[in-house]
Amino acid sequence: MKNSKLILLFVILTLSTSGYVKAQFKSETRTAKVSFRSQTPIEEFYSENNQVASILKVDGKKKVLAFNVIMRSFKFDKALMEEHFNEKYVHSEKYPTAKFVGEFAEDIDLTTPGKYKNISISGTMTLHGVSRTVTVPVDLEVGKNNEIKGHATFKIKPEEFNIEIPKLVSEKISREIVVTVDALYKPAR
Repeated sequence: MKNSKLILLFVILTLSTSGYVKAQFKSETRTAKVSFRSQTPIEEFYSENNQVASILKVDGKKKVLAFNVIMRSFKFDKALMEEHFNEKYVHSEKYPTAKFVGEFAEDIDLTTPGKYKNISISGTMTLHGVSRTVTVPVDLEVGKNNEIKGHATFKIKPEEFNIEIPKLVSEKISREIVVTVDALYKPAR
């Protein structure tokens, strides 16, 4: 009888713990990619940063996504554009990083392989010393090996983050900058 109770207790603990562990997931990457594009009839420019740190954390129903972007790691085709970006627009010395921390609005099962489109992630984006609440639509793909690929495209307005565009070049820079984010999260081993 005593052995039966111990076995039953072991089975209950094992089942409840295995479900709990499966509901938890934390993955970090330092190779997420953030790019942005400005396009006007006069000029188009593109820049990307492949050294973005990101964390995806799932704890039960709570799912958190965070990004830390080093501003000086954005690379441009022209060195002068990169210099102007860092010194005249985002002031990278004073504001070295941009950040985003958000939570999933929908309750999706990130342990089930499949594609999840337009998942809303709402949180705080900090850029150029200004923090704003934003909601970003994200596409996720969960692989059979529990890798999670994330992709998002959204727009930001420089003036919303107190980024001033001088009148001299205002016709060359779009009022809305298209931002694209790609990340791959692998389960911890």
